[in-house]
Amino acid sequence: MPLREVEIEPTYSRPYKVVIGDCCIRKLPELLRDVVSEVDKVVIFIQESVKDLSPTQELVELLKELYETYTKIVVAGESAKDINNVLDAVGFLHSINATKSTLIIGVGGGALGDFVGFVASIYMRGLPLILVPTTLLSMVDSAIGGKNAVNMFGIKNVVGTIYQPRLVVEDLRYVYTLPEREFCSGLAEVIKYGVTIDPEILNLLRVRGDKILQREPETLTELIERSVKCKGWIVHLDEREERDVRQILNYGHTVGHAVEACAEGKLTHGECVMIGMIVESDLGNRMGYTDPDVHDVLLKLAETYKLPHKIPNYVSKESVLSKIEHDKKRYGNIIKLPVVKRPGEFEIIKLELMRLLSYLSNLLDEYYEK
Repeated sequence: MPLREVEIEPTYSRPYKVVIGDCCIRKLPELLRDVVSEVDKVVIFIQESVKDLSPTQELVELLKELYETYTKIVVAGESAKDINNVLDAVGFLHSINATKSTLIIGVGGGALGDFVGFVASIYMRGLPLILVPTTLLSMVDSAIGGKNAVNMFGIKNVVGTIYQPRLVVEDLRYVYTLPEREFCSGLAEVIKYGVTIDPEILNLLRVRGDKILQREPETLTELIERSVKCKGWIVHLDEREERDVRQILNYGHTVGHAVEACAEGKLTHGECVMIGMIVESDLGNRMGYTDPDVHDVLLKLAETYKLPHKIPNYVSKESVLSKIEHDKKRYGNIIKLPVVKRPGEFEIIKLELMRLLSYLSNLLDEYYEK
């Protein structure tokens, strides 16, 4: 099956390609010639949980044949984004005499991408960066668009940059190895693109459910490609969140992020986003913005792809409302809330925070497990 390429054209930054397909890591040396003119050495930051997988081993061996290559293993998960790991990485780059021609490659999921993107953006005011996302969620979302952030003072994503990669390489072999729960969790972000931007994604999810769950390569490639194009469209229109349009990427995240923060690791990001989309579609309907069919579609897709539609009882409603009160989309006493009118049609509305909290205080009771 031929590789697919999607061109990302950010509002301000240089364009770059996202290459999607089986074994596309093998094409990296060839792809490199088009995106980096000079390379004196390569530093590969590898998420610990993927270091022994064959695509990762292939990548390292390919690059060692061509360049002076270093590897640095990074802990998996959110702890990778601790500011102390950033300082350690900066020290490592200094110790090997990294220069403006040193290529940085990040191999891992969303947290690894955040971490390595931030490191690449700050060292010598920016080193060339290539991302190799290894989860479905990072392939369709976090590896594209240049948003990087790390954690400091116990605050998530409090320090960050917008810094685009030169290339994103999405090898489907990583998706085949994902545990089912993590794979389905990534599908929540795909569902988000379908309901907000590209209804054809919803059609694929409905009609080809069996093939998607079996991870059939052709269907998976089409689903990822369409999702990447959705993210690319938003990044083209609003790279730095200056026009509010990029807020649509946060659909379901107002409630979802709050539930995730209160679940203490017992729910995945995608599971929380799915819950958030279901709650927010109901809220949008009651406020007169959202067609009721949107809520029904989301409930059916949650069932098909084994994603939750209820908040577990160990997550307190008061804690969820408290997290929403401090949501990053808040501007003074106003919160910017993405709403879907019908699949493929959205709007960013401005709500008084206390009004939103009042609505949700009543609505959330209906979304707890009995």
